[in-house]
Amino acid sequence: MSFNPRQACLWIHRYTGLAMAAFLIIASITGALLAFHDELDDVFNHKLAQVDAQNIPQLPIATLHDRVVSAYPQHTFSSMPTSIAMDRSAVFSVDRARGKAAQNQPKAPFQEVYVNPYDGNIIGTRDKDQWALHNTMWKVFWLHRDLLLGDIGKWVLGIVSLVWTINCFIGFYLTFPRAVRSNKTKQASNKKRASLFKRWLPAWKIRRKTNLFKLSYDLHHAFGLWLWGMLFAIAWSSVGFNLQQVYRPVMQAVVGLEGRGEKQEKSKKPREKVGQTANADRGARIGAAKGETLGNEASNVDTVDVVNKANSIAYLSEHADIAAKSKGMRVQQLLGIRWVEDEGQWQLRFKTDRDIGKKGGASSITVDARTGNIERVNFGYQSSSFGSKTDQWLSTLHMGHISQGIGHLLYQIFLALIGLAVTILSITGVYLWWKGRQQRLKALQKSR
Repeated sequence: MSFNPRQACLWIHRYTGLAMAAFLIIASITGALLAFHDELDDVFNHKLAQVDAQNIPQLPIATLHDRVVSAYPQHTFSSMPTSIAMDRSAVFSVDRARGKAAQNQPKAPFQEVYVNPYDGNIIGTRDKDQWALHNTMWKVFWLHRDLLLGDIGKWVLGIVSLVWTINCFIGFYLTFPRAVRSNKTKQASNKKRASLFKRWLPAWKIRRKTNLFKLSYDLHHAFGLWLWGMLFAIAWSSVGFNLQQVYRPVMQAVVGLEGRGEKQEKSKKPREKVGQTANADRGARIGAAKGETLGNEASNVDTVDVVNKANSIAYLSEHADIAAKSKGMRVQQLLGIRWVEDEGQWQLRFKTDRDIGKKGGASSITVDARTGNIERVNFGYQSSSFGSKTDQWLSTLHMGHISQGIGHLLYQIFLALIGLAVTILSITGVYLWWKGRQQRLKALQKSR
């Protein structure tokens, strides 16, 4: 009995698909919801997140931050938002303790503080671990991320994602038409080969006027083919999120992704420095706009920080804009600012029109608070290798951090439809197996 690779692939695809079906349905439905995470979270968390827009100016973000620090002195809040929408509250996150500090420091009873930007009153706090209606989308996120089982859930979903990735290639192979066996002349054989694409074309189509079995068969094939690239990106990036032991070595071998040691060594190298001496006139102009003296003379620098909480956003955002324009880019979005106490520096993260996403692929600018000197400008698009960019694209496509405005909305809709498509693929796959099993049982009974 000769080995039949197609039959072997069909068996693997069928039974691994059955094993994964429940997990993929959970992940795809939660993923479809998470495409609109922020919007849905505002709905469930509206009592904290939303305020009535008023016809008065909002308080400065630095003032709101001071209110939070005064109210919760036992916690640290090193980060600030860079802007606040008219109908949204200001949100300040508690710093997460890491490493040894996390062992010695008790866990904070909440992760976020919400403040009314018009009067500075604290609306409330939020503990994302709590089972409550306002945390609905965070529970959806953790169900999607680790099945609400912590590290065990991540490990399970990592294995499922790896099998799904392999199944992407097996499923693609199975859509090809079966080989035509013929004893005719070589010319006839060439005609058969020439018709391969014509014979493959039905796999891309969905017959509308047909029975349920054939419709399920067409949906399973056509969705898998038309969406193959995106399905592979989501499957493989899921391996990256949950099973780094497999993902990183493969990415290192295929696209040259740096290892953790190489990445850390690279981060120690001095980054591009821009404008070692802060522009005094520009600093004075920003300070005047804030109604503050920035200390432009050397004697004042020793006693007054050039960049402080009140002017940090304006100062760093202006220099980020200048640095981006010097490279022929523009700043699309400010992502957040934080105070690095150990270094005495302010750091602003931002996204340019050349950056990939808003996470690892974003840009940043760091300045010395005392002098106003620009210590580093790290452009995300420039500092990443091909392997890192590939990794960033995969995670960005998965998380939906694509474009802005209408472009972002369209991608959110597309990502939600991908989630629904995976659900359909899983359900139709189970249905096709069940119908096939019934036919096999009937054939077995007849043979007896």
